Amino acid sequence: RLFCERPVDAVAIDDIVQAADVAKGSFYNHFADKDALVRAITVEIRAGVERSVGAANAGVEDPALRIVRAVCVYLRYAVDDPERAGVLVRIHGGHTSLEAPLNRGLVADVTAGLSQGRFTIATVEAGVLLVLGISQITLVRVVREPSASAATPLSQQMCALLLKGLGLPATEAEALAARTADEIVRSGAFAATSAA
Repeated sequence: RLFCERPVDAVAIDDIVQAADVAKGSFYNHFADKDALVRAITVEIRAGVERSVGAANAGVEDPALRIVRAVCVYLRYAVDDPERAGVLVRIHGGHTSLEAPLNRGLVADVTAGLSQGRFTIATVEAGVLLVLGISQITLVRVVREPSASAATPLSQQMCALLLKGLGLPATEAEALAARTADEIVRSGAFAATSAA
């Protein structure tokens, strides 16, 4: 909750132990410092979302469809758990690196889309940054109003823009985005699991 509400630098260890109702010594028994706690929280949240992305993309070969399905899983996560999604909004942790473990699937999908001629974006890096940028700004918006009824049309519009930016024809981009936003964001299919 604290990291959703405030930037990491604005959260003191005293705030954390007070909110958790534990002694400061207990905090240090589990974490070396606040950064270690932030890493642990981020890893836990992202791992749950990534499991759901994997489930949503099981058996899906088309890189364009894989990308919009992953984006929609993230956006549905914000509908279902805006507090945890808010942590993802606040904590960026180098997620723009092509070498970041979290980006392996995205890099593979953009690379496949380029090699198949499905995408016309100039470079893998440009494609990855386009996806991350649109996903992040849309996540920010959905966290502010976490309802499926508001998130579904927004997801559809942003995913269509994303696919057009990657080079898909407008008609196909809009159809893929509409179908995927309806299946995942509206219905909640492949909702990310979060720990209690």
